[in-house]
Amino acid sequence: MARDCKCSEGSSGGSRYEELVLDTLLYSARLKETVARQNSEVIVAMARMISGTFIEGGKLLICGNGGSAADAQHLAAELTIRYRSSVHRQALPAIALSTDTSALTAGGNDLGFDEVFARLAEAYGRPGDILLGLSTSGNSPNVLKALQFARSHGMKTMALLGGDGGSIRQQADISVVVPHSGSADRVQECHIAVGHVIIELVEKMMGFC
Repeated sequence: MARDCKCSEGSSGGSRYEELVLDTLLYSARLKETVARQNSEVIVAMARMISGTFIEGGKLLICGNGGSAADAQHLAAELTIRYRSSVHRQALPAIALSTDTSALTAGGNDLGFDEVFARLAEAYGRPGDILLGLSTSGNSPNVLKALQFARSHGMKTMALLGGDGGSIRQQADISVVVPHSGSADRVQECHIAVGHVIIELVEKMMGFC
């Protein structure tokens, strides 16, 4: 049975809510600024690696869990379909490894969930391709195993991480780490912003705009 809400949303309540909005959005903006100032060269290097791989006929595989899975799909869609309507270009080969529910559930059931992304990387990845792992903790076991598999099979690896980068950081050739203290939502906001900048840079580096 639902409980009645007893709180009053008077002027003081509205003020508190508005303060929450300001605090949250301004903190997010400051965190993005920190990431930009600390990682601008790294982000450009990521874009160069991806654009070079596309030019050479390779592809980008992306994996993550939960909100990071959604971000993987988001970025893959903007590469394969389009990022901005003002830029007319060919489709770019990016695959989010979190989209096939049959493969994910079969892998989880038959091999263990920690192995699902590595198995899909084995299916789709080839030497010279890139595997991009997303993890707000930096310690997602299935993302870690996917990067380990990719490195050992001639693929390039990169990561968007949170906290101190965790164990995944050591398996990435290049990475951006968003500092935080348990706030995965803010990390995800930075990851998608970095992903968007990378896509814009890739389009410029490949001569599409």
